[in-house]
Amino acid sequence: MKVDSIVDRACQHIQEWIVTGRFKPGEQIKEENVSQRLEISRPPVREALKMLEATGLVVRKPRRGVFVPLLTKKDVWEIYTLKAALYELVTELALEVITDRQIRELETLVAEMERIVFDDPVDILEYQKNHRAFHSRLMEIAGNGRLNAFAANLHHQVSPFSYKSLQQKEHLLSSVQYHRKIIEAIKTGDRSSACRLMKRHVLDALLVFRDMQDAVWDKVLLSSVVVEG
Repeated sequence: MKVDSIVDRACQHIQEWIVTGRFKPGEQIKEENVSQRLEISRPPVREALKMLEATGLVVRKPRRGVFVPLLTKKDVWEIYTLKAALYELVTELALEVITDRQIRELETLVAEMERIVFDDPVDILEYQKNHRAFHSRLMEIAGNGRLNAFAANLHHQVSPFSYKSLQQKEHLLSSVQYHRKIIEAIKTGDRSSACRLMKRHVLDALLVFRDMQDAVWDKVLLSSVVVEG
């Protein structure tokens, strides 16, 4: 097996464990433990953690190690409001240059998201994969590398919260309906509606967190305070 494929596999597993809550907010991720779980050596794990650090999904603390970020409500609010503004701009830029072929690519991803939503049980990770592919493709079409890298970084930071909220059926259906409306606006060249829907889609996800019960929020954000301290 090539080293790159081992690193990619380690990166994929660690990311999935963070998103699904196997690694809790504030918890340290130890190279030795991950290498034992995956039955691989430590260097690929170290490289995978560096890759995830670049996305903001993990943080490295000097002389302490690598940790899952412990975000506060204020952190999440800042990330989502900034993400909403950037995604709106990405949509505006993309619609200036998008082709019919690219629109069909986006619509295929939306159709797959719609299929997944009505599976029983729903594979939330698979939904997130297609959701991420939709936005990543839109960013590629927009063609602003710095903006895209920044927006992708924000997306990674809140992916564990997205996984949690998408387990609520109402929010999951709302998410896929937004994407259908966005792609329809793109198909008709309605730039104003597409941008407005994109921004509202992101901000509505923030409202889901605001409306969550305090006990649930605390469990998501503060379950590893002892580890963090």
